[in-house]
Amino acid sequence: MATYTPKNTTAILQKLRFFMRSTEVVKSPLQAYIVPSGDAHQSEYLAPCDCRRQHVSGFTGSAGTAVVTEHYAALWTDGRYHMQAEQQLDENWTLMREGVRQRALWYRKRS
Repeated sequence: MATYTPKNTTAILQKLRFFMRSTEVVKSPLQAYIVPSGDAHQSEYLAPCDCRRQHVSGFTGSAGTAVVTEHYAALWTDGRYHMQAEQQLDENWTLMREGVRQRALWYRKRS
């Protein structure tokens, strides 16, 4: 079993959140920013410049979606990657395990 070290994402999330609320960058402040695993062409293999979810969260698995709001960040992934994500996500992130029903109200509880 591989062992992973979490990437510190504090500065990345601060910068992203600054741009999410900056009206010089966006027309009106964004409530959430969704970072999928894929690229614009749905390619099977991603070029390093298209690994946006990995950059923002530190999670290197091939399947997952990150969602960043003003105060919270969460990563959804399936059962193949639960243990890996637990090790790679730092304290800024909440792991949302796909298929676990009690986690479905994450945004409502935190907004």
